[in-house]
Amino acid sequence: MRQVDPVENSPATYETVVRIVYTADTLYFGIHCVEPPGDIVATQLQRDAQLWVDDRIVIALDPFFDHRNGFFFQVNPVGARADGQIINNSRFLNQDWDGIWNAATRITADGWDAEIAIPFKTLRFEPSARTWGLDIERDLKARNETDRWALPLHNSWIGNMAQAGYLTGLTGLRQGLGLDVRPYVSGGLDGKTGAHDLGLDVFKNVTPNLNASVTFNTDFAQTEADNRQVNLTPFKLFFPEKRAFFLEGSGLFNVSGLGGGGGGGSPDLIPFFSRQIGIYTGGDTSEQVPILVGTKLTGRQGAYNVGVLDVQTRQTPDGAVAGQNLFVTRVSRNLFEQSSVGVIVTHGNPAGGGNTLMGGDAKFATSHAFGDQNLSLDIFALRTEDAILGGDNAFGFRVDYPNDLWNVNLNWKQIGADFAPALGFVNRTGIRKANWGIAWQPRPQGTFVRQAFFEFRGNYITDLENRVLDWRIFTAPFNIRTNAGDHIEFDVTPQFEHLTEAFEISDGVTLPVGSYQWLQWQFQFDTANKRWWEVHFNWGDGTFYDGTNRGLRLGLTLKPSSFVSLNLDASRNDITLKEGRFYTVLFAFRGDLNFSPNVSWANLAQYDNQSRELGVQSRFHWILKPGNDVFLVVNRGWLKRFDGIYEPNLDQVTLKVQYTFRF
Repeated sequence: MRQVDPVENSPATYETVVRIVYTADTLYFGIHCVEPPGDIVATQLQRDAQLWVDDRIVIALDPFFDHRNGFFFQVNPVGARADGQIINNSRFLNQDWDGIWNAATRITADGWDAEIAIPFKTLRFEPSARTWGLDIERDLKARNETDRWALPLHNSWIGNMAQAGYLTGLTGLRQGLGLDVRPYVSGGLDGKTGAHDLGLDVFKNVTPNLNASVTFNTDFAQTEADNRQVNLTPFKLFFPEKRAFFLEGSGLFNVSGLGGGGGGGSPDLIPFFSRQIGIYTGGDTSEQVPILVGTKLTGRQGAYNVGVLDVQTRQTPDGAVAGQNLFVTRVSRNLFEQSSVGVIVTHGNPAGGGNTLMGGDAKFATSHAFGDQNLSLDIFALRTEDAILGGDNAFGFRVDYPNDLWNVNLNWKQIGADFAPALGFVNRTGIRKANWGIAWQPRPQGTFVRQAFFEFRGNYITDLENRVLDWRIFTAPFNIRTNAGDHIEFDVTPQFEHLTEAFEISDGVTLPVGSYQWLQWQFQFDTANKRWWEVHFNWGDGTFYDGTNRGLRLGLTLKPSSFVSLNLDASRNDITLKEGRFYTVLFAFRGDLNFSPNVSWANLAQYDNQSRELGVQSRFHWILKPGNDVFLVVNRGWLKRFDGIYEPNLDQVTLKVQYTFRF
C-alpha cells in the first residue's frame, strides 16, 4: 500500500501485509497492520458503526468485474464490522446492505491482525469468471493517514471500481443453491395490548448475478428511530429510509443525477422513494401500513442492471387507507467504462387512486478527463400521470467535476406544477431550479493545515414564468481541516425568498405574503473524531425574514472505550420577527453499550419543542451468529401539554428473533 493522504502515492508510514486464500465456499483475508499499539484508535464495537472514526481496513470487491459495482467490507482493531454495496462507483460508502460474513481481530505487540471470512453464498458473481476487481484501504487515525493498494491518488476513492486492481486465479467457486430462508417470530406489547406475529423472507439467486427475494408479513420492529429535525421553511422535511428490506439493493433504483433516499441529505426530487411504502402520512400524523407480501428482483444480467419491486399492502388498522398494490421497475444498461442509460416506471399510490411515473436518464462519466480528472454529465426526463392532477413533467441535467483541487458542479431542473410521483419524493413543484458549486481545495505543505476549502455555492429558483422565488449564496472564506483532523469554518450566506402564501413559521406567528432578504453568518468548530472525546460547536447570527435569528448548537461525544459511547447534541434558535418572537429547541442523547462485536444496546432520547414530543428508543441486538439475530426494542413517547405535564402517547415493547437457513 501507498499513501493517499496526506501525501498521495508516497510510501506508507507502516507496513500492511495482506494474504488471501479461498476454499470452494469461502474467501479469506488475513491482514497484519504494523503500528505502535499505543497509536491504535478503536472506539467502535457495534455492527454497522461508523468505522471511519477508527483505524480500519476496507476491502472493496467487484465480483461482477463490470468495473462499477461491488461490495465493501470493513473491520476495526477490536472486531467491529460494517459492510455495504458499491453502486456505479459511488464516492461515498453507503452501509445499506448487510451481508452474512464474519471477522475476528486481535491487538499484537507490533500492531493488529484481522481475519475475514466471506462466504461465496453472500456474493453475486459468475462462477466461471477467474478475475474479480479488488482494492484495499487502511486508515491510521493517530496520524490521520490513509493508505491504499490500487491507485493511491487524491482524485480516486476506494469505491471507484473502474480503477481497482485485480484478484486473479479464482476457480472452482461454489454458490450452492443460492437460497436463503429467514423466518422470524415477534411478540410484545402495544400499550396494554399484547401482540405476536410470524413472517418469512426468502432470497434466491435466479442467476449467479440476479437475486429474487420475497417477504411475507414484513416486520420493521427493529428499525432505528428517525432523527428529529427542526423545520423553519415552508416545505416538508426529508427523512431517509432506514428499513433493511428496502435498503438492500436500493441503489439499483436510483436515477442518474438524482440519487436515492437511503443516504440522508436533503434531496428535492427522487423518482422512487421506498419510504412511501408502508408509512402513510396524512395531515400532521403518520402511521404504519401493514405489508402483506413484497417481491424484489435485483442484480445484473450481462450489461444490464435490473431492479423490480412489487408490494401488496393491507388496510390500516383504523381503516383510513385501503390495501394497495405498488410497483416499480428500473433497468439500466452499462456503456463504455463508467457510463449508462436507463428507464424507470412506478405504478400505484399508497394513499389510493391511480398514479404512474415513467422516465429515462443517462450518465456519461470518465476518470480520465484532462489526463486523470473525474468528469460526468447526468440527464433525466420524467413524467407522471395522476388520477386527480393529470399529467406533468420534470427534467434536468447535472455536470460534475469532483476532484481534489477543484470540485465544481452545475445542476438545473424543471419540475412541473402537477408533477406528482406518488411513490417518490418531491420537495417543491412548479419551479425551475439551478444549483452550482465551486470549491478550490489546496493542500498547503509544511503547515498545520491538511487542506483548505474555499467554497462558493448557491441556488436560484423561479416559477414556471421565470419570476424569482428564492436565491441563496453560500461562501466560506475560511474553512480548514488541520493535520490532526480538527475542522474550523466561517461562512456567510445571503438569501432571498418570496412567499406566495402566508407561512405559519411557529404557533401563532405567521409571515405574510411578500419578498424577504436576509444575511446569516456562522462559525463552526469540530474536534478530530480520533480522540476519545469530541466537541462540535456552531454559532450563527444575522437577519432572518423581517427579523433576526441567533442559533447555537453544541455537541459532545465521549468514547472512554469501545464498550461505551455517549453523545449529547443540543441546538437552539432564538427568532425575533415583526409578527412575533419564539424559539426552537432540539435535544438528543445517545447512550450505547457494546458488550462485544455481536452484542450491543443502543439508547436514544429526543425532544423538540415544535412537536412537544419526548421520545425514547432502546434497542438490544444480539447476533447469535451472522444472519441469526435477536432484537429487543422498546419505544416510549410523551406529549408535553401546554400546562407542562408530559402525557404518555406511545408505549411499545417488541421481541423479534430471526434465523437464516442457507442452501
